Amino acid sequence: MTYLPDFIRIRWQRPSLDPKTPSLALLSPEELTRVGDRGFIQARMLLRELAGELLFLDPAAVPLSATCPDCGGPHGQPRIPGLTVSLSHCAAAIVAVAALEGTVGVDVEPLGGTAERDAAIADVTGGGGIRHWTSVEAALKADGRGLRVDPRGVNVTRVSATVGDARYELWHPELAGDLQTTVAWRA
Repeated sequence: MTYLPDFIRIRWQRPSLDPKTPSLALLSPEELTRVGDRGFIQARMLLRELAGELLFLDPAAVPLSATCPDCGGPHGQPRIPGLTVSLSHCAAAIVAVAALEGTVGVDVEPLGGTAERDAAIADVTGGGGIRHWTSVEAALKADGRGLRVDPRGVNVTRVSATVGDARYELWHPELAGDLQTTVAWRA
């Protein structure tokens, strides 16, 4: 089992959002416009709950914003004053992380898959496999630019990733046997 340092917190759950759940009250009007995107909605609710716990706030009072740096729309990287945060969701899981210091990124993907999927990952990242891909994605999220940076430019080792001059520590917490999860962090 891989453990995260005390200054990084992680929460995860399986996708199961009931659109009638009272937890929707946690979301902003902008977030509610995406109520059809269950993964997005469940991720935002999970992030608000995690941040509320760390900031000693009611989850509905968590000041979460997300502004796209390219177009100014409300779909950028989530930001919460006092924390750095990251989200990831796939068909099998929703993951939220928060760091009390530094910057953090997370990615989760289902294990297994097809040869075509593996080839596509290798094509995008320049090699690797699913663990390599989650390491690249987590580092790019922690970097803040995401896929606006060519994933082939991320150098990954077992315990770190480098994006330009920035080095990110990597952890691979074992959330469930069918998932590959990577958390990237930089001081």
